[in-house]
Amino acid sequence: MKSYLLLAATGLLWASFWDSLPSFDWDVAWKVAAITAGVAAVAIVAAIALPFVAIQAGVTVLGTAVAVMGISVLIGTGAGIAAGLYWGAKKDAEWQQVVEKIKAVSNQLDIYFEPAASNSQQAAEFRCTLVIYEETDLKAQKPVCTERQVKIEAADSEEFYRLIDQQLRAWLHKPVLADQENKPRRVKIYMRPYPGEGVYERLRQLVDNNGIRECVVERTERAWQSAKPAKP
Repeated sequence: MKSYLLLAATGLLWASFWDSLPSFDWDVAWKVAAITAGVAAVAIVAAIALPFVAIQAGVTVLGTAVAVMGISVLIGTGAGIAAGLYWGAKKDAEWQQVVEKIKAVSNQLDIYFEPAASNSQQAAEFRCTLVIYEETDLKAQKPVCTERQVKIEAADSEEFYRLIDQQLRAWLHKPVLADQENKPRRVKIYMRPYPGEGVYERLRQLVDNNGIRECVVERTERAWQSAKPAKP
Protein backbone atom coordinates (compact mmCIF):
# COMPACT_ATOMS: atom_id res chain seq x y z
CA MET A 1 0.00 0.00 0.00
CA LYS A 2 2.81 2.36 0.92
CA SER A 3 4.48 1.67 -2.43
CA TYR A 4 1.31 2.63 -4.33
CA LEU A 5 0.99 5.84 -2.31
CA LEU A 6 4.63 6.67 -3.03
CA LEU A 7 4.16 6.10 -6.76
CA ALA A 8 0.99 8.21 -6.77
CA ALA A 9 2.70 11.05 -4.92
CA THR A 10 5.65 10.92 -7.32
CA GLY A 11 3.28 11.04 -10.30
CA LEU A 12 1.46 14.07 -8.92
CA LEU A 13 4.76 15.83 -8.26
CA TRP A 14 5.92 15.24 -11.85
CA ALA A 15 2.57 16.43 -13.22
CA SER A 16 2.74 19.68 -11.25
CA PHE A 17 6.14 20.56 -12.72
CA TRP A 18 5.64 19.07 -16.22
CA ASP A 19 4.84 22.33 -18.05
CA SER A 20 7.93 24.05 -16.66
CA LEU A 21 10.30 21.25 -17.60
CA PRO A 22 12.56 21.56 -20.69
CA SER A 23 12.22 19.29 -23.71
CA PHE A 24 13.03 15.64 -23.17
CA ASP A 25 15.46 13.72 -25.39
CA TRP A 26 14.04 10.17 -25.39
CA ASP A 27 16.79 8.76 -27.59
CA VAL A 28 19.54 9.78 -25.17
CA ALA A 29 17.42 8.82 -22.16
CA TRP A 30 16.83 5.22 -23.32
CA LYS A 31 20.49 4.67 -24.19
CA VAL A 32 21.80 6.08 -20.90
CA ALA A 33 19.16 4.20 -18.89
CA ALA A 34 20.00 0.87 -20.57
CA ILE A 35 23.75 1.27 -20.13
CA THR A 36 23.44 2.44 -16.52
CA ALA A 37 21.02 -0.37 -15.63
CA GLY A 38 23.38 -2.95 -17.14
CA VAL A 39 26.39 -1.60 -15.27
CA ALA A 40 24.38 -1.43 -12.03
CA ALA A 41 23.22 -5.05 -12.45
CA VAL A 42 26.77 -6.29 -12.96
CA ALA A 43 27.98 -4.31 -9.95
CA ILE A 44 25.22 -5.63 -7.68
CA VAL A 45 25.69 -9.25 -8.77
CA ALA A 46 29.44 -8.94 -8.20
CA ALA A 47 28.82 -7.42 -4.77
CA ILE A 48 26.54 -10.31 -3.80
CA ALA A 49 28.91 -12.95 -5.16
CA LEU A 50 32.07 -11.66 -3.52
CA PRO A 51 32.34 -12.65 0.15
CA PHE A 52 34.04 -9.48 1.39
CA VAL A 53 31.17 -7.18 0.36
CA ALA A 54 28.34 -6.82 2.87
CA ILE A 55 25.47 -7.58 0.49
CA GLN A 56 23.69 -10.89 0.99
CA ALA A 57 21.89 -12.89 -1.67
CA GLY A 58 18.15 -13.43 -1.38
CA VAL A 59 16.50 -16.51 0.05
CA THR A 60 16.03 -17.87 -3.46
CA VAL A 61 17.78 -17.38 -6.77
CA LEU A 62 14.58 -15.87 -8.20
CA GLY A 63 14.30 -13.45 -5.29
CA THR A 64 17.89 -12.34 -5.76
CA ALA A 65 17.39 -11.88 -9.51
CA VAL A 66 14.23 -9.83 -9.00
CA ALA A 67 15.94 -7.63 -6.41
CA VAL A 68 18.95 -7.06 -8.67
CA MET A 69 16.71 -6.28 -11.64
CA GLY A 70 14.55 -3.89 -9.62
CA ILE A 71 17.50 -1.92 -8.25
CA SER A 72 19.16 -1.82 -11.68
CA VAL A 73 16.01 -0.56 -13.40
CA LEU A 74 15.54 2.10 -10.72
CA ILE A 75 19.12 3.34 -11.07
CA GLY A 76 18.96 3.20 -14.88
CA THR A 77 15.64 5.06 -14.98
CA GLY A 78 16.99 7.84 -12.78
CA ALA A 79 20.09 8.22 -14.93
CA GLY A 80 18.00 8.15 -18.11
CA ILE A 81 15.64 10.87 -16.87
CA ALA A 82 18.57 13.07 -15.86
CA ALA A 83 20.28 12.58 -19.23
CA GLY A 84 17.06 13.16 -21.18
CA LEU A 85 16.31 16.42 -19.38
CA TYR A 86 19.90 17.64 -19.74
CA TRP A 87 20.16 16.99 -23.47
CA GLY A 88 16.59 18.18 -24.05
CA ALA A 89 17.40 21.50 -22.37
CA LYS A 90 20.58 21.78 -24.42
CA LYS A 91 18.65 21.28 -27.67
CA ASP A 92 16.10 23.88 -26.52
CA ALA A 93 18.90 26.40 -26.02
CA GLU A 94 20.41 25.65 -29.43
CA TRP A 95 16.97 25.96 -31.07
CA GLN A 96 16.37 29.31 -29.37
CA GLN A 97 19.73 30.64 -30.58
CA VAL A 98 18.86 29.76 -34.19
CA VAL A 99 15.40 31.35 -33.88
CA GLU A 100 16.91 34.56 -32.47
CA LYS A 101 19.30 34.79 -35.44
CA ILE A 102 16.40 34.31 -37.86
CA LYS A 103 14.29 36.88 -35.99
CA ALA A 104 17.12 39.41 -36.26
CA VAL A 105 17.06 39.28 -40.07
CA SER A 106 13.50 38.31 -41.03
CA ASN A 107 12.28 41.89 -40.49
CA GLN A 108 14.82 43.16 -43.04
CA LEU A 109 14.35 43.69 -46.77
CA ASP A 110 17.31 44.41 -49.04
CA ILE A 111 17.26 46.33 -52.31
CA TYR A 112 20.22 46.21 -54.66
CA PHE A 113 20.70 47.16 -58.30
CA GLU A 114 21.87 45.31 -61.38
CA PRO A 115 25.05 46.63 -63.06
CA ALA A 116 24.77 48.19 -66.50
CA ALA A 117 26.26 46.25 -69.41
CA SER A 118 28.49 49.16 -70.41
CA ASN A 119 29.68 50.16 -66.92
CA SER A 120 29.68 47.84 -63.90
CA GLN A 121 29.90 50.81 -61.52
CA GLN A 122 26.58 52.17 -62.77
CA ALA A 123 23.22 50.45 -62.28
CA ALA A 124 21.06 49.43 -65.22
CA GLU A 125 17.94 51.53 -65.62
CA PHE A 126 14.72 50.31 -64.01
CA ARG A 127 16.21 47.05 -62.76
CA CYS A 128 16.79 45.94 -59.18
CA THR A 129 16.42 42.97 -56.85
CA LEU A 130 14.49 42.78 -53.59
CA VAL A 131 15.77 40.22 -51.06
CA ILE A 132 13.34 38.87 -48.46
CA TYR A 133 14.45 36.67 -45.54
CA GLU A 134 11.55 34.37 -44.73
CA GLU A 135 11.00 32.45 -41.50
CA THR A 136 10.63 28.77 -42.40
CA ASP A 137 9.77 25.79 -40.15
CA LEU A 138 10.35 27.70 -36.92
CA LYS A 139 8.81 24.89 -34.86
CA ALA A 140 11.07 22.29 -36.42
CA GLN A 141 14.13 20.99 -34.58
CA LYS A 142 16.30 22.95 -37.01
CA PRO A 143 14.52 26.19 -38.04
CA VAL A 144 15.45 27.67 -41.40
CA CYS A 145 15.73 31.17 -42.84
CA THR A 146 14.85 31.11 -46.54
CA GLU A 147 16.31 33.81 -48.76
CA ARG A 148 13.90 34.81 -51.54
CA GLN A 149 14.93 37.19 -54.31
CA VAL A 150 12.43 39.14 -56.39
CA LYS A 151 13.71 40.60 -59.67
CA ILE A 152 12.23 43.91 -60.81
CA GLU A 153 12.46 44.82 -64.50
CA ALA A 154 10.41 47.72 -65.85
CA ALA A 155 10.03 49.72 -69.03
CA ASP A 156 9.99 53.11 -67.31
CA SER A 157 10.33 54.76 -63.90
CA GLU A 158 6.59 54.76 -63.18
CA GLU A 159 6.33 51.00 -63.61
CA PHE A 160 9.63 50.49 -61.77
CA TYR A 161 8.51 52.20 -58.56
CA ARG A 162 5.01 50.73 -58.78
CA LEU A 163 6.39 47.18 -58.86
CA ILE A 164 8.72 47.89 -55.95
CA ASP A 165 5.85 49.39 -53.97
CA GLN A 166 3.73 46.26 -54.56
CA GLN A 167 6.44 43.95 -53.27
CA LEU A 168 7.20 46.24 -50.34
CA ARG A 169 3.57 46.31 -49.23
CA ALA A 170 3.20 42.54 -49.57
CA TRP A 171 6.25 42.09 -47.34
CA LEU A 172 4.99 44.59 -44.76
CA HIS A 173 1.59 42.89 -44.55
CA LYS A 174 3.15 39.52 -43.73
CA PRO A 175 3.85 39.26 -39.96
CA VAL A 176 7.28 38.24 -38.66
CA LEU A 177 8.58 37.39 -35.18
CA ALA A 178 10.07 40.84 -34.54
CA ASP A 179 6.61 42.42 -34.96
CA GLN A 180 5.59 40.84 -31.64
CA GLU A 181 8.21 43.02 -29.94
CA ASN A 182 7.08 46.14 -31.86
CA LYS A 183 10.44 46.41 -33.59
CA PRO A 184 10.44 48.51 -36.78
CA ARG A 185 11.05 46.84 -40.13
CA ARG A 186 14.35 47.59 -41.86
CA VAL A 187 14.89 48.35 -45.54
CA LYS A 188 18.53 48.37 -46.62
CA ILE A 189 19.35 50.01 -49.95
CA TYR A 190 22.73 49.07 -51.42
CA MET A 191 24.21 51.84 -53.56
CA ARG A 192 26.83 49.82 -55.45
CA PRO A 193 26.44 49.82 -58.38
CA TYR A 194 25.23 53.41 -58.24
CA PRO A 195 21.56 53.73 -59.31
CA GLY A 196 21.71 57.42 -60.21
CA GLU A 197 20.52 60.68 -58.68
CA GLY A 198 17.17 60.69 -56.92
CA VAL A 199 16.65 56.90 -56.85
CA TYR A 200 17.48 56.49 -53.16
CA GLU A 201 15.28 59.46 -52.23
CA ARG A 202 12.33 58.06 -54.20
CA LEU A 203 12.70 54.62 -52.62
CA ARG A 204 12.92 56.14 -49.17
CA GLN A 205 9.75 58.08 -49.85
CA LEU A 206 7.95 54.84 -50.77
CA VAL A 207 9.07 53.20 -47.53
CA ASP A 208 8.31 56.19 -45.30
CA ASN A 209 4.81 56.58 -46.75
CA ASN A 210 3.84 52.89 -46.66
CA GLY A 211 1.09 53.46 -44.06
CA ILE A 212 1.34 49.85 -42.80
CA ARG A 213 4.27 49.57 -40.41
CA GLU A 214 7.07 51.66 -39.01
CA CYS A 215 10.19 51.24 -41.14
CA VAL A 216 13.81 52.31 -40.88
CA VAL A 217 15.69 52.93 -44.13
CA GLU A 218 19.44 52.30 -44.24
CA ARG A 219 21.65 53.51 -47.07
CA THR A 220 24.68 51.26 -47.59
CA GLU A 221 27.56 52.43 -49.78
CA ARG A 222 28.70 49.00 -50.92
CA ALA A 223 27.62 46.03 -53.00
CA TRP A 224 24.93 43.75 -51.64
CA GLN A 225 25.85 40.90 -49.32
CA SER A 226 23.38 38.37 -47.96
CA ALA A 227 22.33 38.75 -44.32
CA LYS A 228 21.08 35.16 -44.12
CA PRO A 229 22.39 33.50 -40.93
CA ALA A 230 25.03 30.84 -41.45
CA LYS A 231 24.02 27.26 -40.70
CA PRO A 232 24.97 26.23 -37.14
